[in-house]
Amino acid sequence: MKKNLLVAFMLVVAGNTFAKTAADTLVVTTQPQMHCQNCEKKIKSNIRFVKGTKKIDTSVEDQKVTIVYDCKKAKYDDYVEAFKKIGYEIKKK
Repeated sequence: MKKNLLVAFMLVVAGNTFAKTAADTLVVTTQPQMHCQNCEKKIKSNIRFVKGTKKIDTSVEDQKVTIVYDCKKAKYDDYVEAFKKIGYEIKKK
């Protein structure tokens, strides 16, 4: 019985240790629109500093920015402010 409890406890601890943090995905469009690689580079190099940002994908063709982030560390408003600092407004797509 003690052995089973010990094994169960170890599995719970291991599961919590290796569990990934909750991630959310935000897809936005920008105003003004992105026109070139420099626009994409400007967005990627600045927005990555928002705490909790895990991945940023941009598409000039589709006019969208996809951001994967830790929803415990960042909120939509954090991204609104970050984009505003570099001259863009965003709108959820």
